[in-house]
Amino acid sequence: MCLCRFVAPVRARDNMRSRDEAHRTGKQSAYKRGRYTVKDSRKVCVVLGDDASPEVVTPTVRLVEKMGLPITFSWAVTGEEAAKRYGDIFPAAAKRAIDGADCSIMGSTRSIRGVHGYLRWGKECYANIRPAKYFKGLKTSSRKPTGIDFVIVRENLEGLYPAGWEGDIAQLRPLGLVSEKLGTPLNTDEPGKFAVKITTEKGTRRICRSACKLAMDRKRKGGPGKLTVASKYNGLESDEMFRRIAEETCKEFPELSFNSLIIDNFCYQMILNPHQFDVVVMSNEYGDILADGASALVGGLGIVPNACIGDNYAYFGSVHGTAPDIVGLNVINPTAMILGAAMMLDYLKFADAAAQLESAVRQTYARGECLTRDQGGTASTTEFCDYVAKLSV
Repeated sequence: MCLCRFVAPVRARDNMRSRDEAHRTGKQSAYKRGRYTVKDSRKVCVVLGDDASPEVVTPTVRLVEKMGLPITFSWAVTGEEAAKRYGDIFPAAAKRAIDGADCSIMGSTRSIRGVHGYLRWGKECYANIRPAKYFKGLKTSSRKPTGIDFVIVRENLEGLYPAGWEGDIAQLRPLGLVSEKLGTPLNTDEPGKFAVKITTEKGTRRICRSACKLAMDRKRKGGPGKLTVASKYNGLESDEMFRRIAEETCKEFPELSFNSLIIDNFCYQMILNPHQFDVVVMSNEYGDILADGASALVGGLGIVPNACIGDNYAYFGSVHGTAPDIVGLNVINPTAMILGAAMMLDYLKFADAAAQLESAVRQTYARGECLTRDQGGTASTTEFCDYVAKLSV
């Protein structure tokens, strides 16, 4: 049984009420006495997301506010609520709120249209950082989970999807495409669909450089300093280019070791021996699929956070979806969102606060007194957040 005080389920209207109150009062995080100056102040835009997403975003923001950091939160109105109020799922006011912030914290959305598309492509957040890290107390089916700690770095703007360069096969007829491997022309007579996979040298070099920098940062903190690239380089020229550029880029960082795996083998190795990996760089679709698979090694999608980082902007949140089946029940696991907030604090140069917040989550699981249902407990979403808050402030 959870030892926390019972808190009534969070409904969408409660999230709206909290946000509206923040708008009216201008409430923001307090400065810790004597520790921060005006130049340390940061602005964060809050995007609640859809379905059950606000139920993890709102208490996470409240938790960070209690930490006394010089952060001002602005709340963007998007999605169905924005459509009802303004006739637009992504009104100009929401865009201004995002543009006026140093970064955003975002709940999962049902579509890449609107706010999600703007944050991702409009702000060019090309590096999707998806950690898989086990800590004591997590419920997992892994036989030896202790020590699993690797990061999948996913190229976030190119690849096969979700931008969707697709259409009817007949549209390709004027191109007269011929397979270089088979020496046969593409049959465009059969009805069907095509999808184009985009892999540019520029996009590949910048994601590989981001992965190398992350591996270096982890090495400075005691990590192995190892970069692995996983691609289908034995079957696709675009994937061989990705592999080659990853190797070339890694040579610019002589302190790092390099390894290359065919994507099939990586999947096998990830299940057999995930402890061997440090930082793994992949193209869009591979990283999306396999990072979700990696979450199963450390407790599931409710645990793993998500950061999308560009050269001038970033947004943070969870890997999981909108969970429409449990909306309004106050049972969704907020761990991923809280750890996403910790990644956000590190990005904003509040490294001590980030470590403090992550430590509070780790302590919560180690004690096992207040865990959500997916982790074998009975705690509600808000009970879990309140427990973490007591350990982080």
